[in-house]
Amino acid sequence: MGHEQASTTLNRYTHTPDDYAARVLAAFEGFAASLLPPTLETPPGGDLDDDGESL
Repeated sequence: MGHEQASTTLNRYTHTPDDYAARVLAAFEGFAASLLPPTLETPPGGDLDDDGESL
């Protein structure tokens, strides 16, 4: 960028706003959810056999 020291360039051009992470997550939230397969919900007690003991 023409600065004498690399640290000047890094300090000037590499800062991010305070809410940057939240904005990135919000932007990808809907898109990322569309990439995941639908989840199957396990009914309550679904991992127990007839006498209530764990399988």
